[in-house]
Amino acid sequence: MDHFAFLLPSTMILFAITFLAVGWSGPKSARAWGLAFLFGALGFIAPILPLPFALQSLLANAAFLVSFYCYGDALLLHFRAPRMIAPRIIFALLAYAMVIVAVEGFASLPLELTVADISVAILLGVPLASVIWRAHTLPDRVLVAVAGIVVLDIIVRLFIFNVLVGISPALSDFAASSYAYYNQVAVGVLSVGFALAAMGSIVSQMLAGYRSAAERDPLTGLLNRRGFDAVAAPMTPMGQGAAILLVDVDRFKLINDDFGHEAGDLVLAGLADILRSILPGTAVISRFGGEEFAVLIPRLSMAEAGALAHGIRLACSERDWRLCGVDRLVTLCVGVSLVLSEEPNWKAAFKRADSALYAAKDDGRDRVMFAKPDAYLAIERAA
Repeated sequence: MDHFAFLLPSTMILFAITFLAVGWSGPKSARAWGLAFLFGALGFIAPILPLPFALQSLLANAAFLVSFYCYGDALLLHFRAPRMIAPRIIFALLAYAMVIVAVEGFASLPLELTVADISVAILLGVPLASVIWRAHTLPDRVLVAVAGIVVLDIIVRLFIFNVLVGISPALSDFAASSYAYYNQVAVGVLSVGFALAAMGSIVSQMLAGYRSAAERDPLTGLLNRRGFDAVAAPMTPMGQGAAILLVDVDRFKLINDDFGHEAGDLVLAGLADILRSILPGTAVISRFGGEEFAVLIPRLSMAEAGALAHGIRLACSERDWRLCGVDRLVTLCVGVSLVLSEEPNWKAAFKRADSALYAAKDDGRDRVMFAKPDAYLAIERAA
């Protein structure tokens, strides 16, 4: 028991160091996990310090309240939920005041444990309840499940030892009590599970962030070529049909030369906003490179694709670009094609849309052109 008493806080300190190291330049939730395990370790060290029993109890409970506040904060940060900082701090302070009354006023171990257990269960349970529906990935669901087990363990422990078994009322009997032994074993097992679940969820979130960064254009926030390929591939199975729109700003190099690259970047960002506002939510929108944007819209007819393409062209030519530092008209061309029913993916249609885009440029710019298997037609005629 004495060796185990040192093993548990040592293990929690190692977890704390690991999470704090990850959080040094990583997500804030990792730092919160680190602090939670660090204060949790302090809570288990307090009863073996050479201090009066009342002071041991007060120190341990303060550490556990801070620890579970940090556990709750870590969940809220991880799932990007409102942190409710002030209410949780006020609750923790009120809970500690009640602990002080139980220890100093009544010198009652059962009352102290009841107040402390209910308080830490609430400090973790309320954040858990507010994030449970935000867990969409398997690692996040595992983390939520383990957190739920921790809260359940606290409630069951409170019922068993305070209601069924009973606890000696003397504060000095805590270290030798069956409650203390069960607490050490349960927390030892659950802390490992909690740490592994939290680390797995953090790593999964970080990898998703890196993947998103690799598939997003930093200027416009749209998908890049790689991201477009990844998202569009499963959206064009054979026979379902889709439309491809390739959008390209006319004489974009002159905009950069005459008004500067910063103005050119603002034009591209503005065009991205136009695409988001006009295209349906099912559209896959990407900046394919330079001033070229690629769009895939599933289950769309040629007439519908043409109407959207013209809407994009008109919105661009009618927009006042002076706020971007460009005091002249900005126009664009759009090449449109359909993914044929016999085509397994979007790539052949993309090539046809690309050819239609160049046909629109050759036809005088500020055009929308539709690609047919044997010709390119101005879409206002073809539609």
